[in-house]
Amino acid sequence: MLSPIASPTLALNESELVDWLELTALFNQYGVARIDSLLGALLEQEESAEDNIAERDRHKEQLIEKIENEITLRQKLLKGSYPFELSGAADELTVAHEWRELPYNFYVVCLFTSHVTGSVVFIKPPSEDLVQQLRNDIFQIIATLGLAGEARGPAFSVGWPRRSGETIVELLTRAAALGGGFGVRIPPGIYTPPKEKDGGVDVIAWSESGLPPPTKFFWGQTASGKNWQGKPVTDHANLFQKNYMQDHMTGNHNYITMIPFRILDRKLFNRETAIHKGILDRMHLPLKASEGFDLASSGITVDVWDRIPEIKRWIEDYTAYAMSE
Repeated sequence: MLSPIASPTLALNESELVDWLELTALFNQYGVARIDSLLGALLEQEESAEDNIAERDRHKEQLIEKIENEITLRQKLLKGSYPFELSGAADELTVAHEWRELPYNFYVVCLFTSHVTGSVVFIKPPSEDLVQQLRNDIFQIIATLGLAGEARGPAFSVGWPRRSGETIVELLTRAAALGGGFGVRIPPGIYTPPKEKDGGVDVIAWSESGLPPPTKFFWGQTASGKNWQGKPVTDHANLFQKNYMQDHMTGNHNYITMIPFRILDRKLFNRETAIHKGILDRMHLPLKASEGFDLASSGITVDVWDRIPEIKRWIEDYTAYAMSE
């Protein structure tokens, strides 16, 4: 059986090793990844001079502990949106049979997206067409659901391309009518670029309070590529508001960048959070998307509600491509 997963290397950190286990389980016909197989592959690569059995055992135990802790943390933070389970003996990672279905597929897409470019895990990443669909559509759907879940209210997909065919003014007029707590500047401000597509803002959302204005307004930026650090939404939101909105009555504004990656470096994550104001990464976005889906199911307006089946189709298309010769 073909596998698109490369052998693990000593250069991988514990987060990447867990990614390797998850991806291996996804593409394994039995849905299982054995931790001893991972450790065996890594120990074979260690320098032959490492003949001290006690030292090798100590290193092995430390690595197992790091892997277990990372899996446990993912289970704790992602709750029912995490499709994997560590066996009682901590020797196998298994994937849920329904991993292509909601709510698991939010996490699966983020996992795949993390390894689209420059991956040391994937042998066969998604094709160019699949990557374009992923960046333009699939991750935008998940991010819109995610911001709805974070805001606990309606969410609107502003990012280009807008499958609704609406202009920014038309979209905002619809959002304002549903209680966004702002007016729409018609025509837009004189400094708006004439061919502007989305104003640098991908998603807007607000807390559902029953009567406008909402208590909190959210600006969202999707960043599915590894250059996400240079894409905070704050400056774009400021210009967007000046050019397209007026009489914005909500004083509490929140800024969120949504990424598919697991950021293991806490100093980096904390520093970038201070810059971006808020980050939903792979440890948080899938659960928020699941919560956004539940809100949409209850009747709250979430723009991408009717496009959710596209996520499952993309997963099926990629897995078929990855397993083909």
